[in-house]
Amino acid sequence: MLKHRLVTGPLLSIALIALIYFDNQISCIARECGTLLQPGLLIAILAILAAPLAAIEFGAMATRLQMRCSTPMLTLLMEIWIIAVYLLPETMPVAKAIALFASILVIGFACTVFILARSKKLAGVLSGATYTVATSSYVALGFGLLLLLRRDHSAWWVLGVIAIVKMCDTGAFFIGCNFGRRKLIPWISPGKTVEGLVGGLATASITATFLASANNHWLVDEPTIPLVYAAFLGVLFGLLGQLGDLLMSVFKRDSGLKDASTVLPGLGGVLDVLDSLLVVAPIAYWLLPSA
Repeated sequence: MLKHRLVTGPLLSIALIALIYFDNQISCIARECGTLLQPGLLIAILAILAAPLAAIEFGAMATRLQMRCSTPMLTLLMEIWIIAVYLLPETMPVAKAIALFASILVIGFACTVFILARSKKLAGVLSGATYTVATSSYVALGFGLLLLLRRDHSAWWVLGVIAIVKMCDTGAFFIGCNFGRRKLIPWISPGKTVEGLVGGLATASITATFLASANNHWLVDEPTIPLVYAAFLGVLFGLLGQLGDLLMSVFKRDSGLKDASTVLPGLGGVLDVLDSLLVVAPIAYWLLPSA
């Protein structure tokens, strides 16, 4: 597993860095041409492509739990949430934006109920519709907040948030494997240790401080981030990332799965990669300095 992780992880990292670079380039070209294209086009496309895989993984969990779930509807709702966040005009009044997302939620729930009820078996329709709508919004809106962060900042900031969270995962993994003694929450994630958590948070804090220094030096159009504040954010993002990972572990344990899927050798499924980011994204959006 470690061998596969050491191959898949770097390959994904290289692909992500390339995507972030070209996303920035497209944004610069769009500004120079005076187009109304929102920043974050390639990030949005990545989310749209990943959504069906995440939906299939949640569908598999529902099947293991003997819960009714509409995977096509789950996929459709994820796509609608992502597209709505990306295309949301900056000039739209707050009330209209709330109404838009409320409409997606209400109509999506109603449509899911009718789709599940078509078989004339009504047992489990309510729980299945709730599961479908809740999981789709959890993933899509969590990722959508990264798109909102991208709208306000350089794509490198999105990469920075991802790097902090994933470096925490990496630090926790290697420190835990070599020095871990005390289990953190063994009934949820037997492999996590207190020592691993401390090592992961330290790694995240160091990574955040380094990235803040690079931002202050190279990204002159972006807000300056004080290094002490960056160190604090590193610890906070790392802690929240571990919480997101534990939440997904609860989902998987409940459904009897070790990994969400095997689509990414050594890493598991799409949800195994996104889990730690989904809780961090809203906090990063609100706490990172605004332009």
